[in-house]
This record gives sequence, structure tokens and C-alpha cells, in this order.
Amino acid sequence: MKYEEMLAFSGFLNKTQGTDSPEWKEAMQKVNDLMEAMGPYQLAQGDGTYRPITPRAYENIEKKFDEAVAAVRKFTKVEANTTEDEVRLQLMKNFNKEFLAKSYIEYKNVKPNPNQSLRESMENFRYENVEVSSEELRRVGGNMSSRIQLSVDFDGVPTRGVFTARSNYEPRAQYVALLDEMEAKYGKFASFWTAIDDVRFFEGGFSGATASNFMNQRSGLVYDDTPEHRTEAMRTFKTITALDLYGEANEEFEKYRNDPDFFNALFDFTVKAEQLTISIGVNEELVGLNPGENIDCRNSAMSSVANLLGVNDLIAKSKQLAVKMPDGTFQTGTFMEFVDGKDLNQLDGIDEMRIAPLEAYEGKQAKIQLANLQVLDYVCGNVDRHLGNMLYKFDPETHKLTSIKGIDNDASFLKRHLRPGDNIAQLSGIRNMRVIDEAMAQKLLQVDEGMFTATLHGYGLSEEEISAAYERLHDLQEAVRTADTYDPEKGLPPFDASGEGYGLTIVKSEDWEKLSLNELSAGNNNFAKIISAQRLLTTAPIVTQGMKQNLECSKRALATMLKPEDSKSLYDSAKSHKPYLGVSARYQRVLDAMEAYQNAPVPEDPIHSDGHPKWDRLSELKAAVDAYKREKTEIGHLDDNGNPAENIKGKALARIEDVDKIGKFADKLLEQRKKTIAADRTLLDTEQKQRELDAFKALPPNEQQIILDQKRAHEELLKQDLAVRVQNSLAAEEESVEEDMDVEVNENLSMDAMHME
Repeated sequence: MKYEEMLAFSGFLNKTQGTDSPEWKEAMQKVNDLMEAMGPYQLAQGDGTYRPITPRAYENIEKKFDEAVAAVRKFTKVEANTTEDEVRLQLMKNFNKEFLAKSYIEYKNVKPNPNQSLRESMENFRYENVEVSSEELRRVGGNMSSRIQLSVDFDGVPTRGVFTARSNYEPRAQYVALLDEMEAKYGKFASFWTAIDDVRFFEGGFSGATASNFMNQRSGLVYDDTPEHRTEAMRTFKTITALDLYGEANEEFEKYRNDPDFFNALFDFTVKAEQLTISIGVNEELVGLNPGENIDCRNSAMSSVANLLGVNDLIAKSKQLAVKMPDGTFQTGTFMEFVDGKDLNQLDGIDEMRIAPLEAYEGKQAKIQLANLQVLDYVCGNVDRHLGNMLYKFDPETHKLTSIKGIDNDASFLKRHLRPGDNIAQLSGIRNMRVIDEAMAQKLLQVDEGMFTATLHGYGLSEEEISAAYERLHDLQEAVRTADTYDPEKGLPPFDASGEGYGLTIVKSEDWEKLSLNELSAGNNNFAKIISAQRLLTTAPIVTQGMKQNLECSKRALATMLKPEDSKSLYDSAKSHKPYLGVSARYQRVLDAMEAYQNAPVPEDPIHSDGHPKWDRLSELKAAVDAYKREKTEIGHLDDNGNPAENIKGKALARIEDVDKIGKFADKLLEQRKKTIAADRTLLDTEQKQRELDAFKALPPNEQQIILDQKRAHEELLKQDLAVRVQNSLAAEEESVEEDMDVEVNENLSMDAMHME
């Protein structure tokens, strides 16, 4: 908000013609009082600085804001009698929407800061400043790309959560990073990865690269148990990616297509490409994001709307932070609270959700929350509210669902216009909602355009996105105004997907228990999703094709990377840059270690092969690379970040680059082994969980209940034990700090004594 523009508009309002009603006089008086109170803190002083605001002055302006907003709202509800009155009324509405409401939101979010002017604070009002210590950074490796756990104040309540750095939608950069990963893992096919690093292929054929072409979805087996199957899979890949249209890429494909390792490399590529294309589909085709637009702020924007509608506990709370690093710099991003609840993707083998009947989901509070969440998702245009994007809490005694909470809310604020019957992906249209809680209906009708758009101000959303969100809110308000209230005697009107109007019914608090999930279910609404979740959890096996695919992909990638020919080019390049005379012992050690690694046999089973010579040689190679880099850093050829000094050129530079590439290859191979072992363990653990679950389901209900109660009691004990250990750890840390202070004091006393002597 620019104070000068707001002041100019208010001055213009003072000069407009119309009926000087009591409401108009009061509105302009309160606006003028506000502008006068803010002026000294919004306009620069003679030396260009801004006057610091005192707590008393802040409270005074806050009072003026409250009075101005109330008076303007009162005036905008008065009917106009003349054309001049209509113009004046519209101008006041515009002033409220574009200036007063926005600045009101800004001011309410500001915390008086003696080191920052009111003007600066209001311009950056969405970002709360917090400071992160070196110790907190150390716990995550000092890398801001990692998530940092913090405790942030939410309305006076310390809230634990995770901070992630600001992120924008950059699909092309993600694609390039994928190709870099493939080249690091499958260097033998570098020319193919280079060839498909093409904007035309990325925007065209890439979308057809799916892993399903390489796997039999019924058996879970990869299509290369015979040469014929492999040939068919490669032919399919070429067809669906339309490689014939991309000359160089097609030539490189033909060069390698009969190589079994290339088959494995493409399988790995398509598994990751499919994840990226799904993300692109959601962000571009559904939400309508353009490259470069912000992603993480959408979580906070949706949290702000939830707060406006009085359901701020319905989704994971988010807010924008400016984190001050130990070096004094700031990193902006989004803080998201930790949320307690059951994640469908992380359930234990034996869990109440795997056996719960549909009746366990029929609770009144759960149904109200499901209804409110689909209202919030609709207003915010969230197209990704699938079953895994909700967390579920169950009563420990009754084992019934008591509450749900939405998570991962960044696929929101789509730009498209929606009709009442429209459903987009996981977003339910108004007609499909079927019902709305009476309290939510009343809250919606209290929200005006100025306050709503101001609520979304400052999150980096475009005017188009904010306008589309208000349009959805307005449609929902109209649906509420025309809706009938549920009559238990008549029942809920039958669902008509193609009917007239909005098809929404208002449900009073006392009537929710009279409606079943089956009655409320329609299309893709939240009630239908809960029914699907119950069916899925109680009937589908825990072991999925995705787990098998992930393991198979990891195994093949590891096996391919271990073959000597995959790293031969690295070894050859390093040898070619060896000096004729005066080779350093460290460089020679790298060459010898690389040769030993190349000559070591490849293990038949790359997963269960601890102690195999290949892994021993790889560890020795990694140690040799690290020793070489340390030496180069000590003599000044590398800086602390591993970058070569400017005076290093020619073969000396080539040797440094070769060693760096060898080190990255070793790191990538070790990382791939770690992933493969993890994928294998996941599948084995899940198969064991499946056996336990099958045995559990065969027990009588009373015995099942005993096991569930014992399990919950055990979990509570673990939580208590963890709490005690954390408390003891903190106490020990404080004691250690006190001891350090004592040592420092004693040392200072000793120094003073020495000076005295």
C-alpha cells in the first residue's frame, strides 16, 4: 500500500458530489482522521528517513483504522437515490477494495519494530522476521535447501514446524536437473541426454515418457525377460515420445536402442519423468501457473482465507517468514506447522483405519469438517485435495474418526472460471458439494469483496488469481442465498449433476447426525473420497505396484552404474591429463584407486553385498578424491567451496575437474546404493506388514480390539518416554552451557590474577 496514493484518493473522495448523509459524513471524517494519524509515519522526514513509531502511536492508528473500516462499511450499505450518489458509492467501494481494506490487513499484520519504520513494516507485512542460530543450521548440515525446524508464534501460541526457502514454478529447470542426474548415473549415454535437452522435446514428446511402457502392470515384471519384450518396450517408447520428430534425439536413440543398459537407463528416466509430468499437469493445466510464478506462498494465502472464514484449524497453518541467518543475511520462505494425524501413505500394517467400517467415519464433527474443507478448497481453487492430502485423527476409545486436516495446499488459486456443476481434478463444484454447514454459510455472507481481496494481498498472487477466487466466493454466496435448509422430514434432495441452479442445501448443527456419508456422497466431493478411502484401506493390499517398480528401477540403475564401461570415460579422461613428469602423489592415488575400482568384479547381487571388493574399492576411491581435494585446498588451488583458483588453467585445471567428476560419480553411486537398499527394505517390511495384517483380520473382533488398545497404549508410552528424553536433553544442554560460562569466568579470573601479579 502506497500512502501517497491512498491519500490522493481520499482527497478526491472529499470533493465528490452527492447527498451528504450522516453515513457519508461519518465515513469521510473517520478516513480523514486515519490519514492524518498515519501521515507522520508514512511520509519521509527532511533527511529522507522515516519516523519510528511508538507502541502508543501504533495503538492510536489501530483504533483509527477500526473506526474508518466500520464507518466505510456502514456507508456502502446505504442505497443510492441519485446518479451522483451512485457514483460516490461506487468510488467509496473502490477506495475500500483497493486501499482501505488492503492497508487495514497490512497494519493488522505488522508488529511494531524499533529497527524498522512503519512504512517498511507495512510493505513487507506478510513476512515475519525470525532468527536462526548456527546450532539450528548445523543440525541440517548448514544448507538452506534443507528444511529447518523452527518454533514460530501463531497468535500467541508457540508452534513447531518446518521452514522451506521460497520456491517458484520452474519446470524447465527441473527437467534440466533430471537430465543432469541421468548423465551422472549413465555417462555412457551422455549424447542421448544432451540430444533431448531440447525445448521442443520438453514441451512435446517428453509428456509421453511413462514408466508403464516398461512394466507389465499385472505381474509387476519389467518387460525385458526376453529380447522380444525389450524390443517392444523400446518401440513403444519411441512412438509415444514421437522421437521421429526430433532428428538428433532419434539418431542417438537408434545408436543405443539394443543396449540392455540403455533400456535400464530409460526405465529410470521415465519413472522420474512421469513424476515431473504429473507435477506439470497439475500446476500448468489445472492451476494455470506460468513458469517463474511462486508456489510456496499459496499455502500461506490459503491459511489466511481459512482464518477469514473462521476455520483456521482446518488446514496446516502456514505463514511467510524472513529468516535471519547467522551471517546477517535473510532468506524468505514459508513456515508450515507440524500436524498430528494419520497419513494414509504411512500407516502401520495393523492400524484401526485398515479395519474400520464406514460407520467409524460417520461422526458429526468429521462430516462438518469435510463439508467446510470442500468450501475452503472451492474458494481457494485447490485442485489437489486427494485422500493423501488429508490427515485423520481417531478417538482412542471408540476408534472413530473425530477430525481431519488438510495438508499440501500449494496447488491452489487456479485462474479458471467455474460453473456450479464443474469439477476439476480433485476440486468439487458447488453442485457436487451437496451441503454446507449453517455456521459456514453465515460466515460466507459476512465477507465482502474488499476484505476478501485484501486477505489475499501480499502473497504474490496475480490479480487474475485473486479475481477468480473472489468470483468463486461470490458464486458460493449466491448459492447460500438461494439454498434451502435441510428438513429431516423431507430428506436431502436427490443429486442431479446436470440440474439447474447450485443444488446446495444448508445443514444445521443438530441435523448432521441424521445424514449418512452415502447420502452426502456425489462425484468427487469429500464425502465420496472418505467412502473411497474406507474401501481402499480395508480391501486393497498394502504392497503396491509402485513399490515393486521403485525397487526394480533402483536395482537396474545400480547394476548399470557398477559396470566398468559406465565409468570408463571418467578414467580415460583422468589418465589423459596425467602429466609426463612430476605427477603428485595425491593425483596418482586417485588414478590407482580408479583403476582398482574399474578392475574389481561387479557383485551379482548389488543390494546384499556388504564387504564385496567392488564396494571396498569404491570407498578407497572416495577417500583418494577427498585427500586430493584437501591438498588442493591447503595449497590454494581450490577455495573453501571447492572452486578452482583463477590462475589454474590448462591440464592442471582439467585434472581438478576430472577428480571432481570422479568424486561426484562415487557420491552418486553410493547414493544410488543407499536408495536401492531402502527400496528393498521398504518392500520387505511392507510384505511383512501384509502378513501381519492378514493374520490380524482373521481374528475375532474382540481380539482385534485388544491388540489395537495395546498398540495405542504402547504408542503413548513411547511419546512419554520421548518427552522425558527431550526434556533431559534440554536440561543437559543448559547445564553444559552453564559449565562453559563457569569455565570462561574462571579463565577470566585467572587472567586477571596473572595481570595483577
